[in-house]
Amino acid sequence: MQIIIFNQKGGVGKSMLATQIALYFDTTILELDPYGVLSQTLGEDFVYKVGLNEHLPEVVDGDVVYDFGGFDDKRVDTAAKNADLIIIPFNPTINSLGTTLESYQRVVKLGVPILFVINAVIKEQDALDAMEYLKETLQESDLDFFTLPHTRALQTSENEGQSIISLAKSSGLRRHTYRKISATMQELMHHIKSYI
Repeated sequence: MQIIIFNQKGGVGKSMLATQIALYFDTTILELDPYGVLSQTLGEDFVYKVGLNEHLPEVVDGDVVYDFGGFDDKRVDTAAKNADLIIIPFNPTINSLGTTLESYQRVVKLGVPILFVINAVIKEQDALDAMEYLKETLQESDLDFFTLPHTRALQTSENEGQSIISLAKSSGLRRHTYRKISATMQELMHHIKSYI
């Protein structure tokens, strides 16, 4: 299983998704974001940091999640050679949609299935409106997407280097706090499984 997390816009949840997916599937993260700190939060046994000027190691066999930075990184072409899925996370804001369109147009030609993950959604209608805008602009009606609600729980889990699903198995208030987002995250993981 090889999954690319890509959007040329920063701050849309790429590293958070990479963390959740890698912890769920017990895979390595190749961190290509020069400002990323996943190797510090998750450890170097779990995250392999690839410098900005380093060549991307070609992974033919094996499970990996590629966490790209918020810019057009040409190494996405190499990663796509063996990828099962490209995930484009974005926030349902006007500031995020333009770069998300550019990111989609950058990777759609690579021939890898694409899943949009709309992150930090406060009102469901905002997510639906954002997807309708993308579909109309791209003139594609069958774009696949998944919605994640706005919650600080995801940020906490990333900071602690734990999956939201494992945090939901804690005791006391933590169990209650993470229960709902854990169920949503499990739905996302099952959706991702349908691609691999």
